[in-house]
Formats: sequence, C-alpha cells, structure tokens
Amino acid sequence: MQRPLIAVIRGGYTGESVISHQSAQCIIEALDVVRFNAFYVTITRDGWSGERPDGSPVLFDRALFTVDLGPGPQRFDAALIAIHGPPGEDGKLQGYLDMLKVPYQTGDVLNMALSFSKFATSSFLRQWGFPVSPSVLLRKGIPLPEEEITALGLPVFVKPDQSGSSLGVTKVKSPDALEAALEAAFAESDTVMAEAGVSGRELTCGVLRIGDAVQALPICEIRTSREFFDYEAKYHAADTEEIVPAPLPDEVTALVQQRSEAIFRALNCRGMVRVDHFWTGQELITIEVNTTPGFSRASIYPKMLKAAGIGVEKVVNALAEHLVQASK
Repeated sequence: MQRPLIAVIRGGYTGESVISHQSAQCIIEALDVVRFNAFYVTITRDGWSGERPDGSPVLFDRALFTVDLGPGPQRFDAALIAIHGPPGEDGKLQGYLDMLKVPYQTGDVLNMALSFSKFATSSFLRQWGFPVSPSVLLRKGIPLPEEEITALGLPVFVKPDQSGSSLGVTKVKSPDALEAALEAAFAESDTVMAEAGVSGRELTCGVLRIGDAVQALPICEIRTSREFFDYEAKYHAADTEEIVPAPLPDEVTALVQQRSEAIFRALNCRGMVRVDHFWTGQELITIEVNTTPGFSRASIYPKMLKAAGIGVEKVVNALAEHLVQASK
C-alpha cells in the first residue's frame, strides 16, 4: 500500500525563514517513515522547490502541488505548514491549498489573516471581552496620531503589525526614542502597532487541536535580562530562561490555560497555537496569538508537549494522520 505523501512546507519571505527551516526539520524527523512519505516544499521569493528529507531535489509542480518520483506526478495528500510569517502565517498559503483541496494543519484563511495582524487580533479580542492592552494602528505615509500615541503612556511597545520573532519590535521608554522605533518597525511592515506597555510575569500557553479535541498545554514563563523577549533574547541570549511548567499558583495556571483555550476557540484556530500573556499580579493581559509557533527542538512549544507527557512525535503523526483521513 502506498504511503500518503506529506508536504512539509518551509521557508517564507522574511528573516524568520531560518527558524522555519529548523521547525520543518523537526517535523519531518518526527514523521513515521513507515506510515508517511514526507518531502520538503521550500518557498522563497525566487520560487518553489521540492526536496527529499536528505535535501536531494525532486520534480515538483507548484501549479498542481504534485511531486514526480518516477511513475508520474502525484498530488500531495496533506501539508504541514512550518512557515513563520508570509506566506504561511497570513492566509495566502492556506487559500492556495484550499483551492487545490489539500488539507493542512493550521487555521483557515480568515483565522490566519486576522491573527497575523497584531492590531486586528487585539481589536477582536477586546470586542469579545478579553483583557488586552490599549493600542493604536499606524500606517506608513500617513501622519502619526501623536495625541493617541501619547495617551498610551510610557513605556510603549512599537511593533510591526504583521511580523514575528519580535523582529522590528522596540520598547520605547522616552519620547525621543519613538522615531527610531517607528523606523525599525516600518522596515518590517507597512502598518505598525503602538501598544501600551504592561509589567508583570511573561507567560505563554500552547493550545493544541487535533480533530475536534482542544487541549491547553503546560504554561511557560519567560525570564530575560533584556528589556523584553526580543529576537536576541529568543535565539541568542545565554541567560534567557523558558520555565515549563511555569511556577504559578494553581488558580493562575487555571486562568491562563482557560483564557488561552477560550481565545483559541474564539479565533477558530486549528493545529498548534501559542497565546502570549502578562500576569500583572492581579490581571491577565493577552499580548499576542502565534498561529505557527517555532517548532525547532529548542523552541518553547516542543518543551510544552514534553511537559504535557505527549511529545513531538505523537503530535506530528496524529496531525498528519488526521489530515490524510480528511483528504479521503
């Protein structure tokens, strides 16, 4: 019996492509070779290509999403998306796969497009009654609403509205630092969000959905000596701590997990998602929703799976099996 063909899609159009390749490697190494025949599909601005797990090329057709292994072109049965940022985290790739009727593990076009915008996500959550920090949306080439930014107070976080891995994010503690922060953010995105700073313990909670079952994972507390959990703290700083499970009172743990699962459901997420919060000591403020979190062996999400007693291999194979069944 022929093994189902699984495309592990990696790359993307941003600096996060490096992390994407690491996430994709973790996924493809976790897939059971007895049950699945997996290949990389690599997306760059210059084009798409197909590779075997060992990196050797295969004939790949982007128009039909097929791979030719000798007997002729074969359509992939399912896709596991490991792109952080465009076009895998903003709905574009999901739309392409929908038109080809290839199932994938992330949320649908609307979920991904909405959640990729930090401001849209925050606005949606605020409308649904979830506590979030006040924010203002800024657009390149349009005069800045200085009074609205000032009203947020200091410190204020200036973030590219559509970017990940904290690229272009600055914690602004004085008015004279705002211009440089905006320049860095606009270099990553044509829209930028200025968000009122929140102080407290930085917590992130993974949520997992396979089929109809939704499960909140053990919480991670992030501790860093830097101003915040920026790109340097995430990938290079030696003193960054990612503590799983987070040492929290039981009632706070329950609140974070319940809130994260509720947000997951409200946004109609699928697959593996991470919801970021700050616990002020009295209130839980949600900061971001990451719909394709980093999945390298050193990433937070695999640590959560391990702490939950599930493990990477079990989850990756269960997601693939569910998608294959959906394709039939």
